[in-house]
Amino acid sequence: MEPITKWTPTQVVDWIRGLDDSLQQYVPHFERKKISGEQLLKISHQDLEELTMTRVGHQELILEAVDLLCALNCGVETDNLKTLVGQMRAASNNLHNCASERRKNPTYDGGSPNKPPNVFLTAVVELIGAAKGMLAWLDRSPLTGISDFTSIKNKIIQLCLELTTTVQKDCTVFEMEEKILEVSSVLTGICDSTMRMTSDPLKSQMTCLEEVTITDIKAAEGMGIYIKSTYDGLHVITGTTENSPADRTQRIHAGDEVIQVNRQTVVSPSILNLALRAHFYDCLS
Repeated sequence: MEPITKWTPTQVVDWIRGLDDSLQQYVPHFERKKISGEQLLKISHQDLEELTMTRVGHQELILEAVDLLCALNCGVETDNLKTLVGQMRAASNNLHNCASERRKNPTYDGGSPNKPPNVFLTAVVELIGAAKGMLAWLDRSPLTGISDFTSIKNKIIQLCLELTTTVQKDCTVFEMEEKILEVSSVLTGICDSTMRMTSDPLKSQMTCLEEVTITDIKAAEGMGIYIKSTYDGLHVITGTTENSPADRTQRIHAGDEVIQVNRQTVVSPSILNLALRAHFYDCLS
């Protein structure tokens, strides 16, 4: 798959055409401005306003889709369990240090009911982001079938929920910091134990992209692919119907991720469905 940074303005427009119907009115403006893939990944609210996109709801739809593209562009061939655990461990340590360093200040007042400092909130957001990356990887096959990883995933989710609840809670700074120190210490321990316990090949193995062509599709049976979409934009194949067009390729397996359909990058369940439907009719015609 070609890096999104190398997309031409034509490819960007093709991608926009696959988004929500409400965004199609802006296609001519993207065509006129000749937005490249690199520009798309860096697009801002101000840039969208210059493209006559003034409605906040429409801007958010585009920016959410671009966020998923950024994650795909940065992670699809570079992430592995080892790097993601390292990122989460670093974010956890950073949050722990934010709390412990504050207590060394001579003017520290733990009884203050003040709102958490911005540095705390930033560190929490970074940790949640790193945790999402690791959780997405633990959702991949064959890791999904390993009970130890299932319990690790559930524990990470629980701790992140506790963390977000704590920083929004009406409590003293000291109480908030105590919970932050506790959660960040446990998360760091989880990162360390995960790296020690795993011997799975995905620990240090990069993902790879492979193009598969499905042929001989009949209207009565379809392609025979079952797909689950996750919260963070992954489209994971859960299985294929026996002797279906997809099954006969012998190259589509549970745990594989759908990145493109008919050369259209998919970043949401609705886009995936549209792309599959269009590809299905292309194959029939």
